[in-house]
Amino acid sequence: MAIGITVITTANCVRRFLQTDEAAIEQTIAGLKRSSQMFTGKPLIVGSAAQTEVFARASIACVEFEAARDLSAYVASPLNLELSELTPEQLAQPVAGEVEGEHFRVRIDFCFAGGHVLHTLAEGIRQPALAERLMNLTSFLERPVMNYRSAQGGVGLMNPAAITRFVITPGATDLPRDAWLAEVA
Repeated sequence: MAIGITVITTANCVRRFLQTDEAAIEQTIAGLKRSSQMFTGKPLIVGSAAQTEVFARASIACVEFEAARDLSAYVASPLNLELSELTPEQLAQPVAGEVEGEHFRVRIDFCFAGGHVLHTLAEGIRQPALAERLMNLTSFLERPVMNYRSAQGGVGLMNPAAITRFVITPGATDLPRDAWLAEVA
């Protein structure tokens, strides 16, 4: 088995790595189990005999992992939300978001420092209490990490501290009282 690792920085630099050594793969899987700490602490170091790269954790926008086996069981799961990166074909289609009963399906575009944009489909269970729905809306940027299924079928981890804004389409039906109501010009 092999694991492909993609690191996307806030400088919009994309670096790809491949692990084929079983011991290295197991170490990466152990790291995924502690994914809530991915963007804190020591720098991320990726090394080989040819070179070593060191990434400041605060400058990482996303890290994606691709493997033949499903790695989603190893990453921390967000509260009531499943995020999936949109493929180019899905991006070309009109947004088909909906809030139906207790379920919702919306598009969320996460914009990171440096210009990287992660286009996702968000699906989940709508919280019954208004206070919980508002907390979910405002707490995205306070989480230590958010995971998503990558367009290639692997898993990704995004650094909420590197997000500059996110856009929900269609618009959220419940907004905080201090939200500004205005149309995009």
